[in-house]
Amino acid sequence: MKEPIKIAHIVFSLEPGGMENGVVNLSNGLDRQRFETTILCLEIEGAFASRLRPEVRVVPFGRKMGFDRGTVMKLANWLRKERPDVLHTHNLGPLIYGILGRAISGRWSIPILHGEHGALQGDDLVPKRLRQRRLGYRFARAVHTVSESLRQHLIEYGFPAEKITAVMNGVDCSRFCPAEEKDRAKVGIGFEPGDFVIGLVGRFIPSKRHELLLDAFRILKDSGEAYRSCRLLLMGDEGPAKQAVLDNISSHSWAKDIRWVGHQGDPLPFYQAMDLQAMPSASEGLSNALLEGMACGVPAVAHPACGASEVIEDEMNGWLRSVETPEALSDCLAGIIRDGTALQNASDGARSTAESRFSLVSMVDGYAALYERLSR
Repeated sequence: MKEPIKIAHIVFSLEPGGMENGVVNLSNGLDRQRFETTILCLEIEGAFASRLRPEVRVVPFGRKMGFDRGTVMKLANWLRKERPDVLHTHNLGPLIYGILGRAISGRWSIPILHGEHGALQGDDLVPKRLRQRRLGYRFARAVHTVSESLRQHLIEYGFPAEKITAVMNGVDCSRFCPAEEKDRAKVGIGFEPGDFVIGLVGRFIPSKRHELLLDAFRILKDSGEAYRSCRLLLMGDEGPAKQAVLDNISSHSWAKDIRWVGHQGDPLPFYQAMDLQAMPSASEGLSNALLEGMACGVPAVAHPACGASEVIEDEMNGWLRSVETPEALSDCLAGIIRDGTALQNASDGARSTAESRFSLVSMVDGYAALYERLSR
């Protein structure tokens, strides 16, 4: 019997996040007869480690703040001993550690597959970081993105088109599915039957633009009796903007209609209670939250950031809108709420799109093909 291909992922941790969710789903979805997976966490294991199948190994290295030479040496020793067939790095920091660890280990023949999970923004665009990425890509056998628009985004910044391929994110549509009774789902997490629940799922980082949605929600609720049943549900935790967002909620004029539920190990009941996702993110790769919500029949109104425009067909399975101001987002939400028929059609279209184009099986097959090609 052929030996399984040994895959070693490098991430900072498996703390909750979109990229980390994707790594867990991929690791669980690969055929265990064909692949053997280890996840190397430069820092700690993280909460998502508990979701992994028992045979998926997790190795934490306890990285100290800043650049940690000790972690490089631990990684090098592990690579020298274990000899994986493919080293799969995720985002810039793990790529740098992976390149250095491989060099010190002497295992130059181990191919690096590097993954980019979000558009370049902020510090990613300073000259030093761009130089680091360009140099890092030279040491990678292949680079993948999670959407075609993200691939084009990297090419526009001068990264080599011939080295970059897109493997679209996917969702487990057997797990994420619409509620049998929407009102019962709402009551199950503490809402009232008939509440219109608008959700935003994600960490508290500036690009998610929680503050924009909170301001839009205030305008919407102030608009009149027609929107008094609207509720805002925020799911997610951690991030540099967390305290500012929570302070905004506590002082919000409609705070009683806003619920923050933190990170949820099982997000399904919360998706099933939503009527609409609001995703004003200025930057995305291809949001797992978008796909999970759509699989549950929850359409989204989204800013046309990387990834969203590849998933959403305007007014067919959601809405693509340039929502740069609270007023623009509020107007968009109000129009959707008033048109129940359009909302139901978009709900049906969202589920259909998730099943037909963004299945977890398709995503796993895409990575499996890359692993097999690189390990030859």
